[in-house]
Amino acid sequence: MRNKEKYILIFLLLIILVSRLYHINVPPLEIEESWRQADTESMARNFVEYDFNPLRPNLNYDGPLPNIPALEIQVTTFVIAILYKLFGHHYFLARMVPIIFFLISCVYLYLLARKYLNIRGALLSLVVYGFLPLNLYYSRAIMPEAGALMFWIGGIYYFELWAETRYLTINSANKPAVKPTIKSAIKPLIISMVLFSLALMTKPPVVFGAIFLLYICFRYFGRQWPARPEVWIYAAVTLGLALAYYVYSASLAEYKFSLGITRDIILRKALTAFYTPESQMFFLKNGPRAWGIIGLLLTLAGVFTVRKNQIGLLVWLGAMLLELLLIVAPIRATYYLIFALVPCALLIGNFLDRLLALPGGKVISLALAFLFMLESFAYVKPMYTINETMAVQKKLVEELTAPSDLLVVGSFDPCLLSLSGRRGWRYNLGMYSFIPQDPYQELAYYIEQGAKYFVPIQGKVYGDDKRELIRYIEQNYPKIETVQGYPIYVLKGINK
Repeated sequence: MRNKEKYILIFLLLIILVSRLYHINVPPLEIEESWRQADTESMARNFVEYDFNPLRPNLNYDGPLPNIPALEIQVTTFVIAILYKLFGHHYFLARMVPIIFFLISCVYLYLLARKYLNIRGALLSLVVYGFLPLNLYYSRAIMPEAGALMFWIGGIYYFELWAETRYLTINSANKPAVKPTIKSAIKPLIISMVLFSLALMTKPPVVFGAIFLLYICFRYFGRQWPARPEVWIYAAVTLGLALAYYVYSASLAEYKFSLGITRDIILRKALTAFYTPESQMFFLKNGPRAWGIIGLLLTLAGVFTVRKNQIGLLVWLGAMLLELLLIVAPIRATYYLIFALVPCALLIGNFLDRLLALPGGKVISLALAFLFMLESFAYVKPMYTINETMAVQKKLVEELTAPSDLLVVGSFDPCLLSLSGRRGWRYNLGMYSFIPQDPYQELAYYIEQGAKYFVPIQGKVYGDDKRELIRYIEQNYPKIETVQGYPIYVLKGINK
């Protein structure tokens, strides 16, 4: 890489970094996936305060600690925990971890783009990747998506590097100037194994990227690729490591609701979910929020400007469309769209590069780039909105209860428990067979288990549309209400 190219790359990375510093020290009170961010951050705190073991994450809800769920590997949370242990609890540290992971993924994306595009196209792809709306927000959210992107794109890049080096090794007999060795090819393959397996352990839907890996095999080895033993060793090790982790996590877990999501939602509905009105409305709403209207149009244009030696970009796009159909459609979680943005960024970068080469293309490209950036920030701005209700509720819980107190919250959303650093239960869910299904008996069960306070969310209880439960609690338990409309109830049986 030449110096000029390096300087431009560093400059773009700095711009991408600066664009993510807004709300850098704000707790997970933004309305976009606040519960998911609070969940992630609370696991980091529990590593520091309770069990500093990356393979034993603990959540703050469904009872007191230990509270180990079956979850993906907690790389992001454990790195945050290390920073908390060294420098104290600061939210900007938690946000810097995904930001740094995303910046590393940017470097890998650029290096991979250079295998298919020229320098200008790769740089344009990097800019697009950095400023697609969903990437702009979620790459600084306290969530594992940025880490998954880093592992995933890095794993694919090193796999391509292995294939390229191995190809040159095989074909260098009559080319004395080209002297790659088998040893030089094995190193990137091992790195790819580690990174891709970590990607699978962090976010299983990235498995669809394996389709692109198969294309890479075909690109360099043609129809003879199945004869390469390294491919089968790679598949066995990569999938084996991921499978071993998930088996271990499930065996250790006290709560296995994430396995239920896989069994009851993904496996049962994968082939039909996309055709439901709910899924189609999800994509109509969140497609523009992820790509932007201009981003979607540029992706479509990019599909039609791919040359023969760039067919791999379409293969990767097709693989991720399968992820949208089979995984995102049944789950309907916005952040799962982020992986499909990667090949789209490359296609858009390629299209803009082609456009720049046309007469008058510079003016059109500049206008498109300006509109794309403007639209991206317009879509992301509402995501930064602070949930003021939750902010007040969090402050009151921290002021009126002790960190050791167990709470019952009147919400399906565990955000309040995680944000306030408290532990306890979510009320009126009916999720667990060992907890009484009758809501009055359920509350008595929590009190028996040590619950000290009941905290409705701004005076409301999840599922209590007729307000019968809140009236019962109002009549039977003393109320603390230092802020009008935000009561906290003292449960009976507490030794004051």
